[in-house]
Amino acid sequence: MTRRLLDRFPALDPSQINASELAAIVFEDGASIDHLIAFFADELRTAGRNVGGLVHLPDDEEPPARTMTVIDLGAGDHWQQPRSIVDPASLAGTTQRILASIEARADLTIIPRFGPAEITGGGHADAFGTVAAFGLPVLTAVRRTDVEAWLRFTGGIGTLLACRLRVVRAWWQETDDRRQKILARATAESGNIVPLLPTYG
Repeated sequence: MTRRLLDRFPALDPSQINASELAAIVFEDGASIDHLIAFFADELRTAGRNVGGLVHLPDDEEPPARTMTVIDLGAGDHWQQPRSIVDPASLAGTTQRILASIEARADLTIIPRFGPAEITGGGHADAFGTVAAFGLPVLTAVRRTDVEAWLRFTGGIGTLLACRLRVVRAWWQETDDRRQKILARATAESGNIVPLLPTYG
């Protein structure tokens, strides 16, 4: 049974989390979701935005290869990883790579999937709560068949996006505009630059 995000992280205050900043792209089997996410991440980085987390490189092979290439958006390195079973040590390592976006004060953190591993409490499930607790927008992808599990997991704190680049762009523009206004208001009130995030570590 899927354990809710707020149960996993009782210190999270739902009133302090903007639902639109925990976004999941809903995709069908066979959709080019990795293409979409990788292109969008590259688009933001080209525009000079600080994007953290991980993306899977698109695989055009038929049938798909048993391994996939994973890119750390923050560190810039990449490696091969099995598509199915990932050992605990590797999982711990990739989770830390995702969490590195907090200290880097990324504009956006990408967690490639909310899938079967996360539904059962494993995978990168805890990374969602940790990143959200530090106020970073999160973008992930969820199969349509797993949407109910995602809704249970988020407890209603989150938003669903259609698997369309223009939809993801519009979501990001709205999210970024809102955060920039918050930062500008905080700066005007204090007379100083006020970070959106608390200290990490």
